Amino acid sequence: MDANKKNVTLDDLAASMQTGFKQVNDNFKQANDNHESLARMVAEGFNGVNERFDKLETEIQGLRSSVNNYLELSDKRYLELKARQNIIVNWVKTIGDKTGVKINLEDLEKAA
Repeated sequence: MDANKKNVTLDDLAASMQTGFKQVNDNFKQANDNHESLARMVAEGFNGVNERFDKLETEIQGLRSSVNNYLELSDKRYLELKARQNIIVNWVKTIGDKTGVKINLEDLEKAA
């Protein structure tokens, strides 16, 4: 036998294999922990995005409601002014007819 060679026993091989498997197991555990940590970070990020979208949706609904209220009030006010204008045009026509004054109401009628 060569003096530089060491005799390796089955127990030595088994211990070496056990150490190797433990290292592989530790590496898998660390990779799994890293994966779980990354998955949590991604999930938290998506939760944050979802919360922001929910907030934006609420704000948009509020704006939509405000705009709809404004449009309803504008339409109502427009119809009120239009009715008032029609009354004034009719009064002016009536006064003109009763007094015999010729009044050109084309501009008022076009607006009416």
